[in-house]
Amino acid sequence: MKRPSLLDASGSVKFPYETFPWRLELKDVVCHFECKEHMVKYLNRYDYKPKDVKISNRHGEKYKFRGKKKKST
Repeated sequence: MKRPSLLDASGSVKFPYETFPWRLELKDVVCHFECKEHMVKYLNRYDYKPKDVKISNRHGEKYKFRGKKKKST
């Protein structure tokens, strides 16, 4: 049985938390983020590639995947 909060018209199954509009899908894990900066920090920390993840936003905002900046010597 699904929780009643998931069945509200204001929410959806993909985005159950109103305050976490960013969704990151990996092969076996789904993460929700409060802002784009937190998601980017997570992506850089674990060095994920664009082919490994699927990113979506509750409000339809697009995200262009960018790799880490190279340090100049």
